[in-house]
Amino acid sequence: MRGLCCLLLLLSFPTFSSEKSVRVSYYNNLFGHIHKNASRYSQSLSTIGCGHPIKILGVKGEEISSGEFYKVKVGPYVGFIDKKYLSSKKPTCFQDRYPRFFDNVGLSLTDMYYWGKLYDQYAYGRSTVQ
Repeated sequence: MRGLCCLLLLLSFPTFSSEKSVRVSYYNNLFGHIHKNASRYSQSLSTIGCGHPIKILGVKGEEISSGEFYKVKVGPYVGFIDKKYLSSKKPTCFQDRYPRFFDNVGLSLTDMYYWGKLYDQYAYGRSTVQ
């Protein structure tokens, strides 16, 4: 019985990770997602907008990355964001340049979720089709 009490006591303490924030970056696309895994097709944990500060996680001062994704913390969520959507300086966002227009559009959280999913699937660059 005493061993069971000690085990329950140990399980109730939070576990401490060696992952820490190594720097802050800003989201530089109109809308996007924090993904559960390092894939644009993985489950969305949260929707974010342009200019949102994002903590890049690292171990011993080195960033944690998986291919084209950084491991990040945004609010209570720990997940992954594509590196191409992050910048070291806060970008000038559409919402900042045209606040009256953006406020009058009246996007719901569901709308932002779907626009973020669309941006996840959008291919950037020049076409090689001739």
